[in-house]
Amino acid sequence: MELIDFHAHIFPDRIASAAVAALAKAGGVSPEGGAGTLDDLTAVAARAGVTLAVNLPIATRPEQAESINRFAKAVNERGGRVISFGAIHPDTENPERELEKLAEDGFKGIKLHPDYQGHYADDPAVIRVVRAAKRLGLHTVFHGGVDVAFPENVRATPARLCRLLSSLGEGEGRVIVAHIGGYRLWDEVERDLVGSEALFDLSYGIDHLPAEQLTRIVRRHGADKILFGSDYPWRDPADVDRVLATLPLPEEEFGLIRSGNARRLLGLAPATED
Repeated sequence: MELIDFHAHIFPDRIASAAVAALAKAGGVSPEGGAGTLDDLTAVAARAGVTLAVNLPIATRPEQAESINRFAKAVNERGGRVISFGAIHPDTENPERELEKLAEDGFKGIKLHPDYQGHYADDPAVIRVVRAAKRLGLHTVFHGGVDVAFPENVRATPARLCRLLSSLGEGEGRVIVAHIGGYRLWDEVERDLVGSEALFDLSYGIDHLPAEQLTRIVRRHGADKILFGSDYPWRDPADVDRVLATLPLPEEEFGLIRSGNARRLLGLAPATED
């Protein structure tokens, strides 16, 4: 069965080692999935049976976005097993114009990380960015819940993300909340986000909550709103897929989670059976 990994992170070769090491030290975690480079992710994806992986870059300052997006555009132009979303910071002076440029360059979406970007998920600056992205048909992936590097002040709680969703206008762009809607806050996810229009990805969390609760979230939220994700380089997609396979779900729902929903969001034709 086809597998699309909707949540991965890579860096330019010249900074990948230092970037992964710094993030690992800040969060007290180990990069179990790989080295964080394009070539390494391509190899890891091939071993895991991942036909497409989505890189999610984060601009921690407004001025970083330009160089990050140059790298992301080069990834997309190279083709292969990896595509990249774009980066934008909520403090960008004219976010609407920057998002228009991303859309013109063929990007499918953006990544926002409230903790690294210093904004709560329901701040007006964040809402402005997501509204503009939605109008342009760009999807927005949010970090959700606790970030291990910033455990004291959670800026993307399920309640704040729920308020964000209620503030958005019309458009084809969707909001995807990583880490099953909110890492370590899954009771709040069930209370505040399950049943909303947001999609959840399974990255860095699938084996951190009870299987019964994860199954309940999938069933109540709907398998058509769940995306496979690994959070490479922090996890190997093959390990995440092995945990997913243990859930008591019908084959049709596994197909949606593993690739069907991602294909729909990315505007890809349905996979054909060999």
